[in-house]
Amino acid sequence: MDVKIENLFFGWHEKLPETFIRLVNTLVLTRNGKEVREAMATLAQDKDFSDFFLYGFGRRHLWVKQKGVPTTYGNTDYRLLIVEF
Repeated sequence: MDVKIENLFFGWHEKLPETFIRLVNTLVLTRNGKEVREAMATLAQDKDFSDFFLYGFGRRHLWVKQKGVPTTYGNTDYRLLIVEF
């Protein structure tokens, strides 16, 4: 799986670094698009994950955005990472 971190990570909350590392570790261990979707469905059930991140899927990729990014960076176009599968 190809996990690309595209922008700065902002650790503005004490639980954010742990949640982000769990996200990255989970994605690195997936082997295909089905496993990525299953992993994200599991992560999305965690309140901390849902509070800190937005995510969505394209045909062959997953994107993740960080909520609460300083307004100088804008939240709309601030993609944190992409996973191509």
